[in-house]
Amino acid sequence: MLYVAAMTYLDTLLRSQLGKPTGLFGSLIVAPMLNVANRGLVSTAIELLAPAPTDAVLDVGFGGGASLLALARKVPRGKVTGIDYSRDMVRNAQRVLRERTPGSRVRVQWGDVADLPFADASFDRAVTINSLYYWPDLMAGLHEMARVLKPRGRLVVGYHSPEGLRVFTRNWDSFYLYEPPDLAARMREAGLHVLRIEQRDRWSLFDTLVIVAERR
Repeated sequence: MLYVAAMTYLDTLLRSQLGKPTGLFGSLIVAPMLNVANRGLVSTAIELLAPAPTDAVLDVGFGGGASLLALARKVPRGKVTGIDYSRDMVRNAQRVLRERTPGSRVRVQWGDVADLPFADASFDRAVTINSLYYWPDLMAGLHEMARVLKPRGRLVVGYHSPEGLRVFTRNWDSFYLYEPPDLAARMREAGLHVLRIEQRDRWSLFDTLVIVAERR
């Protein structure tokens, strides 16, 4: 019984921290772990996002912050804006950005994907990596990301397919897995035109799955 209780606690803690890293554990352990674990997915997502050097780019759910730094290198004359639901990750990113990207080209703030604090058509590009599993309302998030994109603006959603995640997350509450065709259909419902679905590393423990779309 003690073993079962301990494993249940660890499982709950992991789900909670990955969805919203908090405290010293989130900042010192989870954030660096996310940066390492998401390296391939971040690289592929930004490659397919293909931002121009002057673009305004939105990063939703930046977690450990590696995607922010990678985007900053891609838009040397543009701007990168990151939002995250974890206030601790926002503070952690602010500290890192002060050290690594002096100036105001990259800014981060707390935010909820279902109610983005930006005007319509604010961004040329938007990306979210490994965050949609935790969105309570997928359609609200997709509608909001479409809303803040300029016409023909590009959205890239990077995540892992259910095959690799299901065995590790089978007992997680409010953790949503999406088959690529189903997610693509929901993106179309939100007013996005799906350009491509790309799956890499199919035979790895965690594959790399990216859906590229643009605002109609």
